[in-house]
Amino acid sequence: MDDNGGDIMDKELLFEGKENTTAVNLKEFSPEGAKLDIMVAGKVSGKVTGLIMTTHNALMKPDGTGNADVRSIIFSNGESIMIMGKANGKMVDPTPIEKIEENLTFMTSSKKFAYLNTTKGWADASYNLATGEYSFKVYTVK
Repeated sequence: MDDNGGDIMDKELLFEGKENTTAVNLKEFSPEGAKLDIMVAGKVSGKVTGLIMTTHNALMKPDGTGNADVRSIIFSNGESIMIMGKANGKMVDPTPIEKIEENLTFMTSSKKFAYLNTTKGWADASYNLATGEYSFKVYTVK
């Protein structure tokens, strides 16, 4: 936060979306927490529009925090955009809802979206474990 209560990060909305859980694979339990794969799919709109599929390889820790490797593919009018990143989250509601932040990079062979290859992304998201809905906004970070 800056002195005026705003974000220090200079960011611009790239796209936003909603995904719904399609599968959860509880891989193992250990003193670190629960390792699981969460697969979600849905739609995005904004400067990038289309269908999105995502896998979160997550670790949910006993203290209510967690982290994940995130991989997504967006299909936009016959062109694909791959997204890779790291996420950190914390349970914020007994519902349970997890508040998540992600640092992202993009990869595409599309001429239309080529600018994404050199763009850093940041996502603000929430995941409702009760309903399986994952809502997010992805920003470019300058």
